Amino acid sequence: MEKSDQRNFTGQPMNIAIVLPYLKAGGTERQASYIANFLKEKGHTVTVISIERNNTFQDLFEVPVEYLNSTNRNSYLFKNTNLLANKLSELRTDVVLSRAWSVNMVTERSARKLKIPSVLILSGSINLSGHSFLKKMIHRRTLDKCSAIISVSEKAKQNCIKWLKTDSGKISVIHNGIDIDWVKGKAENAEDLPNEVFGTKNPKLVFVGRLIHRKGLDLLLEVIHKMKQNGRTVELIVVGDGEEKSAYINMAKKFGISSLIHFEGEQKNPFPFMKMADIFVLPSRSEGFPNVLLEAMALGLPVVAANCESGPDEILNGKNGLLAKPNSGQSLKKEVEKLLYSNELRIEIAEKGFKTVKKSFQLNDQLKKIENTLISASCE
Repeated sequence: MEKSDQRNFTGQPMNIAIVLPYLKAGGTERQASYIANFLKEKGHTVTVISIERNNTFQDLFEVPVEYLNSTNRNSYLFKNTNLLANKLSELRTDVVLSRAWSVNMVTERSARKLKIPSVLILSGSINLSGHSFLKKMIHRRTLDKCSAIISVSEKAKQNCIKWLKTDSGKISVIHNGIDIDWVKGKAENAEDLPNEVFGTKNPKLVFVGRLIHRKGLDLLLEVIHKMKQNGRTVELIVVGDGEEKSAYINMAKKFGISSLIHFEGEQKNPFPFMKMADIFVLPSRSEGFPNVLLEAMALGLPVVAANCESGPDEILNGKNGLLAKPNSGQSLKKEVEKLLYSNELRIEIAEKGFKTVKKSFQLNDQLKKIENTLISASCE
């Protein structure tokens, strides 16, 4: 199965594979689609490979999408290494790019088996405090053996160096980027917005993300509850789905705020919901690099984010968005109320947030860096 072709990548188009765990989460898929579609426009042949079959976000991609149809968790690494290696060989892949820890391990092993370069994207905080020596060694070997590493945040890079002793020269920090015009255009498609949400005059917060403990929606429900107790009626729009949804619905009932919480489910296009809100809130307990924060800022929303490890403080500085203490409903409430009680501050934060995205997080600038990393890896 070894790749024997002679390759010459000095500016020549490449066969690139992008490997993802699935196509159902939203943020990861959107970023991957930006990369895939950009590389296609640059003349490369691009194929997206999903380990699991879930095509919820397949229509974001303007390139072929193939599925390994794997669901065997007991032998995830070994089974999928062989499946992926076969697929990469069939596609005559020149370089492979992947994202997410489990998929990164599969991708690196498959690429090494075929003797083709692999570039791994680290989208989490990579804090391995408390993890076993064995797990650290497995991760360290994966990063040591791949061709190049892209970290979406400076903190994740530093954690790799700290916990995995990764060579700092091997890691490039390339933040996620935003196509401002595309996001704004999508936000105008408001055909399916429910009237019961936007027909009231109450201030509205919006949350967009998976409904899992790490994303911190429980903290935001606590904020709505406390404000109601203090006589302030604020509504919350929740865009997303996940394993904790039932628990959060029950939590809202327990707090007596069910009528104020609008669970809108997973949306391929969350931007109309975001645009119609007054404030975007990111209450996460941990992040990689929160792309949705940039999207909210691109839409001109004032934002509040929990200052969790990795991500938010590389975007926000207190002037272009407010930072709350991590894992603290009380601190989150304090920062949200600053914006609720000051129209002048909301406008100021929103304007500075938009300028930040426009200056530092333009999508094409980031995508060019990724393409250059792939080309460099291919030339080794």
